[in-house]
Amino acid sequence: MLRIGELAALAGVTTRTIRHYHQVGLLAEPPRTAAGYRLYGMADVVRLIRIRRLAALGMSLPDIGRVLSPRQDLREALADLDADLAREEEAVRRQRAMLAELMHTGRDPALTPELGHIFAELEQIFPAHPLLERERETITLLEAAAPEAAQALTGVYRTSMGDERLQRRMWDLGLRFEALQDASPDDPEVAALAAEMADAMRPFMDAVSADGRAEAGSGGPAGTVSGERLSAMMVDALSPAQRRVVELLTP
Repeated sequence: MLRIGELAALAGVTTRTIRHYHQVGLLAEPPRTAAGYRLYGMADVVRLIRIRRLAALGMSLPDIGRVLSPRQDLREALADLDADLAREEEAVRRQRAMLAELMHTGRDPALTPELGHIFAELEQIFPAHPLLERERETITLLEAAAPEAAQALTGVYRTSMGDERLQRRMWDLGLRFEALQDASPDDPEVAALAAEMADAMRPFMDAVSADGRAEAGSGGPAGTVSGERLSAMMVDALSPAQRRVVELLTP
């Protein structure tokens, strides 16, 4: 017969672990000596080794208890664990692929890969300009708060990368929007800028709206409204004149 310290040494665990397994019911209480010391047999050693090895595979203690039950099929339980580990492995593979891309490109992890590439190109054309950071924040928040508007703006960016005239036009509109920081909402530039921005984005908004109607007609999602509070935060961060431009752009 073995004392708890000897059992722990044979099974490769600590005495504290063995006491915990007693508390959770994985190990039955063994007989004790007159002095109150637990005494273990070889069956306890074998069971403890099984518990240790199943735990090393990632199996939870409640699952180990079920696996070691005479009514449980060990092969079935291990197959379930293998399937769980395969899903975790795939998730880790995807995470590492994303991490490798971020390390290689140095792009903002808040942006989708497509937008990350677009902004990387914009930074080559308009390096270290404050407007780029504003645009980055805007598109990131739009993706969470107003996916359709974000999709339209992404379409503008995507098309502008191959159209220098459109690229310069959108950049000019962005600069004019920034210049409204200290302007009055009644400034004539507000209405003029809203009209020009609406004109520039109209083809893309029309395409997005058509996609939304097609999805709604087929029973699919037409968009989300869960970002209303986020949209409000975005608007609150603008100056009164800039807020008025957004209001004029909103149908």
